[in-house]
Amino acid sequence: MIREEIIIKYIGGKDVLDIGSVGQTSAYNLWDIIEKYAGKLTGIDTEPCDKQNVFQGNMESYDFNKKFDVIVAGDVIEHVDNQGLFLMNIKKHLKDDGCFILTTPNAKWFNVILKPNKTHTCWHDKYTLSHLFKKFGFKIVFFKYYYGNKEYYNFIKRILTLRQAMIFICQYDKISSRN
Repeated sequence: MIREEIIIKYIGGKDVLDIGSVGQTSAYNLWDIIEKYAGKLTGIDTEPCDKQNVFQGNMESYDFNKKFDVIVAGDVIEHVDNQGLFLMNIKKHLKDDGCFILTTPNAKWFNVILKPNKTHTCWHDKYTLSHLFKKFGFKIVFFKYYYGNKEYYNFIKRILTLRQAMIFICQYDKISSRN
């Protein structure tokens, strides 16, 4: 799957924070794949979890008292109540040379209109997230649309789901944060 292949490139041997470690279903959960490649892994979710190193809490306000090399929020931001607090807290916990990886459904994909997820508090497209990242001191170093989080799509479904989801790799933008 495209999302996982991209994430693996950034997490090898790194100290990683996984936000949303429990996930709604295993199709969206990145914990197992991150655990295979990360040097050290910590997780947070609003749902209880019996996995070691997964804390129950809200990333809008939780304080780990440390910084991470990589922070991953796989299909999480669309469930967050206050995205400003969420992004500020991510920046607080991200090392200066670290990277923030975010995946989310694309608001401009037709299924969002036809069958919205009732647990989502908002929807984003490439442009709204680009603005939000800039506003909170992040620069986008990589962006890609991908087919979504299913293991396999046949050729027809790949055409229909081409822009179903988005992945952003961001870093702390020291220049814009000075202004």
